[in-house]
Amino acid sequence: MLEEWAKELTPSMMPDGLCKAIAEEIGTDNLLKLSILIGGISFYMPKKESILRPVRDIKICEEYNGYNSDELCRKYNVSERWVREVINRDALNTISK
Repeated sequence: MLEEWAKELTPSMMPDGLCKAIAEEIGTDNLLKLSILIGGISFYMPKKESILRPVRDIKICEEYNGYNSDELCRKYNVSERWVREVINRDALNTISK
């Protein structure tokens, strides 16, 4: 019976607040999927920047040519130390493979 009700659920039926905002953004089907995964527990959602960090770091490695640390720092809004750390980590991963 609950599956049948899910087909009729719309964002406008949700009480104002975070659940309604999520339903409006990703749809009620995806909201229900989230409720199955994390419903009833405390949950921390990292910021978008943290979630996208691995992609940014891969791009830094792909664009690094040995001489463009300053350019990459400005382009990706990171410190030179972070660029070196990402490059060194990538080099270690390459060696260990």
